[in-house]
Formats: sequence, structure tokens, C-alpha cells
Amino acid sequence: MQQSNGRPATDQASVGRLQKSLHGSCFGVLAVAAGSLQGCSLDIPRHSVGNWQAQENYLEQYKVSPPGSHQGPILNSCTDIGLDPSLMCTGHGRCKDWFDPLPLDSKRPARLGPSFCECDRDWTGPECDIQRKSQFTAFVLSMFFGMFGADMFYLGWFGLGVAKLCTLGGLGVWWIFDVARIGSSPVSTVDSFRVAADVEHWAFVLCFLSFTAVLAFGLSIWSINRERVKKAREILILRAESQVSAVSYGSMMSSWGQQPLMKQP
Repeated sequence: MQQSNGRPATDQASVGRLQKSLHGSCFGVLAVAAGSLQGCSLDIPRHSVGNWQAQENYLEQYKVSPPGSHQGPILNSCTDIGLDPSLMCTGHGRCKDWFDPLPLDSKRPARLGPSFCECDRDWTGPECDIQRKSQFTAFVLSMFFGMFGADMFYLGWFGLGVAKLCTLGGLGVWWIFDVARIGSSPVSTVDSFRVAADVEHWAFVLCFLSFTAVLAFGLSIWSINRERVKKAREILILRAESQVSAVSYGSMMSSWGQQPLMKQP
């Protein structure tokens, strides 16, 4: 009895060990197969150079070499004391102190600080050597060709221009919104520089009101013509129905007239 009672326990233990070994083998085979698939790599990707270091250096991007400067390439021409003032800021701006000047009756000592370029309206950049795009040009393109994305293409936003072209200006809503946005204030280009503010506010208001008035007048004319065509179609249908009913009534009366009268008994 003891041997018979012990055999089932021994068999169950051996079966359990066999199942565990089979499970482990299956997991091992799956791991090897997954690691040997084409395109799979067990190496963790690493950056040999930091992303911020891979970008173009700001000093290298905006450095200038003014004519007559003895310092070589510089980032701020206002720091070159020996440079002629007409050559500072590439001739498209003027040097402005960082700190505001103190009043004459102030008893505080003057603060000596750096000075930087204050660019003219149509120029931008640390040295005023980048010409801004025109707000007036963008505004005109937005009014007349904005439904096809011409304003976005001019500002450098090619992805938005394609989306605007495919949707026809967002069915007109995006088009009108950009007309008001571009004309009311200088917007940013793809280079993160704003356009030159060469559109006066009163001119924008006058043009935008005229634009919306013409647009509303055109929509009203289109709606009136659409209703006239609809009414004319309804009148034609009513006339055709009346003619058909008149013809059927006449034929019915003629058929009644041709029938012989019944003789009275």
C-alpha cells in the first residue's frame, strides 16, 4: 500500500519537472528566434554627439566682419570702439545702450552697460543683416490668393500652404482668419523673424472692411440668383402639371361626349 501510494506522488513530481523544463526550453527558443530576426538589434542606440551640439553654432551663424574692423569676425559691432558709426549694424541700424540714460538731476552714478543694434524697420538679426519680408506683400497675397495658400508659401510655411491649398482655405474660414491675422500685426516667418510692419493700421481696417463688404455682396448676389433659379424651376413644374391636367380633363370630356345616350324605356 505504501509503494502504491508513493508511486503517484513520484509520478506527479516528475511530470511537474518535465513541464517546467519544457516551458523553459520554449521560452529559450522564442528568445533566440526573436533576437535573430532580420532588422532586430540588441544594441541600445546612443548619440555620439549631443543634439544641442549638432545644431549650428549661434556665434558661427550670425558673426560678421565689418569693413575696417580690426577684431576679425564679431557678433556685436557696437563693441568695436574704433569702427566708424556708419558701418556699425551693417548700416541698417544704430547702436542703443542696454540701460536707459539717467536723468540730469539724478545723483546715482551712471551705469555702464553693453549696447546692441536697434535695426531699421525692414531689417533684423543681431547685426541687422537679414532683410525682413513685407507685411504688405503677405497681406495682398492673403486677400487675393490666400484661398490657395499663397500667403503661407510666401512666409515659408510650405506645409501649411499645401494644407490650405488642398482645403481651399479651410472652406473660406481659414482664408478670412489669415487675412485679419496677417494684416492686423506683423506675423512670424519660418525663420522666426517677423515681417516688416509696412501696413498702417488705418489702411488695414479700410482694406479689410472693403474686402468683407465685397465678399458679402458677392455671396448675397449668388444667393439671390440661386433663389431665382429655384423659383423659376418651381413655376415651370407647376405650368407643366397644369397643362397635363388640362389635357387629361379635355380628353375625358370628349370621351364622355362620344358615348351614346341611353334610351328611356
